[in-house]
Amino acid sequence: MPQLPPHLIYLLTFMGALVISLVSIPQIMLISAKKRLFDVPDNDRKIHLRIVPNLGGVAIFFAFITTCSLFLNPDSFSNWNYIIASSLILFLTGIMDDLVALSPSKKFLAQFIAASITVCIADIRLSSLHGIFGVYDLTYWYSIIFSVVGIIFVINAFNLIDGIDGLAGSIGVLSTFCLGVLLAVSGNAGGASMAFSLMGAIAGFLRFNTSPARIFMGDTGALQIGYIISVLCILFVNSFNSNAAVGDMIHNPGGALTVGLSILFVPVFDSFRVFTTRLMRGVSPFKADRTHLHHYLLDLGFTHSMTVTILILSNVLIITVALILQDFNPNLGMLGIVALSMGLYAVLYFMRKKRMESINLLKEKSKPAIGNSKVSATGIYHN
Repeated sequence: MPQLPPHLIYLLTFMGALVISLVSIPQIMLISAKKRLFDVPDNDRKIHLRIVPNLGGVAIFFAFITTCSLFLNPDSFSNWNYIIASSLILFLTGIMDDLVALSPSKKFLAQFIAASITVCIADIRLSSLHGIFGVYDLTYWYSIIFSVVGIIFVINAFNLIDGIDGLAGSIGVLSTFCLGVLLAVSGNAGGASMAFSLMGAIAGFLRFNTSPARIFMGDTGALQIGYIISVLCILFVNSFNSNAAVGDMIHNPGGALTVGLSILFVPVFDSFRVFTTRLMRGVSPFKADRTHLHHYLLDLGFTHSMTVTILILSNVLIITVALILQDFNPNLGMLGIVALSMGLYAVLYFMRKKRMESINLLKEKSKPAIGNSKVSATGIYHN
């Protein structure tokens, strides 16, 4: 294959993945209908009220792997084979969970193996925190541990926000677009190609996942998206070069790390908050409930589409604040985006609390009054 200019490769990977995803998903929906492969609303936590195919992640994975294999130049990403291996592990784990349901321990083991291959063998890891929390260069083993834990956390963060129509996909498109642009202007053509390929695959899926969704991505898609985006974020931080074109947008390594984290901040903040509150209540951090940000927005009466729009705009606002604060101390930048996130959450929390109190009050008032009566085993006796 002749050497193509990077911008053409980015376009080809995006368009190729988009077309493959758009063509594949109707076929997956047809097979799901014939084989009765659906996500059934069998508990109070699930929001949808009808059976929906949940294998959209198969199309995302197929489109991503195919276009990257065709257009990604091995010279621009020599460790691509390890990314494929880790992706396959997560793909098989996700599809098994979507079809027969795996235990959390088995899913965690698969995530640990995939993250370990990426960090230990492909050597894709964070080697410095660039002054955040006063930490600069990490020793080899601290770098390994921090990177493996970080990748696993981001994988689960994207899995947890996949709770309403279009949310995980929309956050995925925003993240891959931002990271793709940053990697491209940093000179990391391989990482940028991966980003735009995944962006195209998710964009094609969103055509069928916006409310009312006709298909879900399932764990097959959520695990894949979280994994690749975590890898892209590490690649961007490690690729930072102030002499490249990215230096016009990101001015220093600490700013690169802060901006990279801000791109992931909505899913990461939501997951960290939910895990913390569950542990404080003495329950498992993996116990499902309705305390995610999207649940709060739905409780306020917003539709799925409005909820997705609000969270996307919040993520864009956080990225903008990170860009504004990047020239200050990295700790100040992190403090700024954390304070903004906590402020937005506090407003949402009290609005929801007030609405739920009003709803409960109306329910109490609407209960039929039975006056000053006594109830016995045989019936109701009035004084």
